[in-house]
Amino acid sequence: MSLRLFEKTNGDVCNPGPGTIVDQGIVENDGQSLFDFFMIANNNPKTATAQPVHYSVVVNTMNLSKTEIEEITYHQCYNYYGFGGPIKVPACIKYAQMLATYTHDNEFSKKNSMEQPNEKLC
Repeated sequence: MSLRLFEKTNGDVCNPGPGTIVDQGIVENDGQSLFDFFMIANNNPKTATAQPVHYSVVVNTMNLSKTEIEEITYHQCYNYYGFGGPIKVPACIKYAQMLATYTHDNEFSKKNSMEQPNEKLC
């Protein structure tokens, strides 16, 4: 799905600002424990259109409110170590992606060598 969001101010159409969250209207689930939302965490240049990230909350074991989960998600986009600005997805997602890539690369390189792959990485 290729969704774009626009903001209309004073007759001009532009990209929504960072922190824009849409959790009503175009979302599929709108409950308190099962819901989804769209968020734009980073500032987009005027020459490109903002593409929001779609988040789905399927299990809420901490009993956080919708607003709290949205705020935590937004703040996590600013907590990526070694990068001064916001990123499009939360830092924990980027770290999980890095770990999966590292694990895959380590597993693959060991299979092609004479060593046995580390079973804990499987």
